[in-house]
Amino acid sequence: MKIGEVAKAAGVSVSTLRFYERQGLMLKPETRDSGYREYSQVDLTRLRLIVAAKRQRFPLRLIRVLLRAIEGKPEPCQEVAKIVESRLMQIGEEITELSLLRRRLESQLAAWREGRLPRSECLCAILETAALPSSKEKTMSKSTIEIFTAGCANCDEAVRIVNEAVSTCGCEVNVLTADGPEAKERGVNLAPCIWKDGERVFCGVPSLEEAIAKLRID
Repeated sequence: MKIGEVAKAAGVSVSTLRFYERQGLMLKPETRDSGYREYSQVDLTRLRLIVAAKRQRFPLRLIRVLLRAIEGKPEPCQEVAKIVESRLMQIGEEITELSLLRRRLESQLAAWREGRLPRSECLCAILETAALPSSKEKTMSKSTIEIFTAGCANCDEAVRIVNEAVSTCGCEVNVLTADGPEAKERGVNLAPCIWKDGERVFCGVPSLEEAIAKLRID
């Protein structure tokens, strides 16, 4: 199939397909002797999966993780299920936040209509006086990740994977020694050992997919 045919079959534009190629989600097929790039049924299946994930509002970052799970695991559905479970929890949090935002905006609009907001000294009282979450509240809502390490290669790899997994969610990552007082207090006897908000979630080196699922990435 030529690029226009595979794009049409997946329900996207040619420019969208090329964008996915630039992002590394789709592999560029080899150019045939005719000078055209020929796409296979495998390419179409992959593109349809990307489109389906996008329609379900998976960010490109998670789509990359999904594709890696499907390509590199003997039982990919188990890895995908973990990622979907994490995404469901994120959606629940987003719904809660949006519901709160809607109530606040409705309250501000009603207050303005009733003349209870100042009509001077600011550009727009409806927005400027809205009780939106403060930066402190946003910081408090983020998780704290702790990694107990022993200076080994596996520990370094675990730290790298965790930092990559939480790179976009704003979580704080602290690296602690496995023989320190805090490790002894918590009964840590293996390294690397990963904790989230005071609870142990993983011992050993997780895959990126496992780290994302267990640490609930935004």
